[in-house]
Amino acid sequence: YTGRKDLKFQWKHVALENVRIDPSVTNIIETYILTNNYDTEYRKWLKTDGKEITRPLPANPAQLKIDYAALEEYKASSDHILYFPGKYKVLFGASAVHGLRAKFKVVKATGTSLTDNEIRAKVVEKINEYFALENWDFGETFYFTEMSTYIHKELTGHIGSIVIVPQDAPSLFGNLFQVTPDPDELFISSAKVADVQIIDQITATNLRIGISTA
Repeated sequence: YTGRKDLKFQWKHVALENVRIDPSVTNIIETYILTNNYDTEYRKWLKTDGKEITRPLPANPAQLKIDYAALEEYKASSDHILYFPGKYKVLFGASAVHGLRAKFKVVKATGTSLTDNEIRAKVVEKINEYFALENWDFGETFYFTEMSTYIHKELTGHIGSIVIVPQDAPSLFGNLFQVTPDPDELFISSAKVADVQIIDQITATNLRIGISTA
């Protein structure tokens, strides 16, 4: 009760332009789908091309509704399913957008039997393992501390430290410690062996944007 006589209240809600809503339903189910074809083409693109002009596009929402029409059989009569194409958000390498590109600076562990090139290759391998599809949900935030912990665990005895350094000004050290994607996005890494640099120790100079010490 507001204390005002005959007060009228009106609330208007407008859906996003890419969302169609049936006003008769009571429950809207948003479904994000990453197709096998898009996944295969995207990973192939990262390995063989990586240029923006040839970046694979996700599936069309209308086509997804047709391809996954069988899901309609499992919904209640009051439900309405919205089909959103899942897509990748690239981190680290040259195929990532400006602001998400980075170099990894690694200090070798004393006594390791691995060469510098072997360590670079294994770091990239572990990064790719960390971003395996089964490890992520759409819209899930990336934390560098969690990834670095995984790499340290997997390469125990071979690396002493690993840090991530953004490559695009005006980025600052620490800017890529946390990245949150859109609700329809999953992360994928385009880091290459050349993006991993072996250094003797972590210094202020090593952490400057775009400076190579390898």
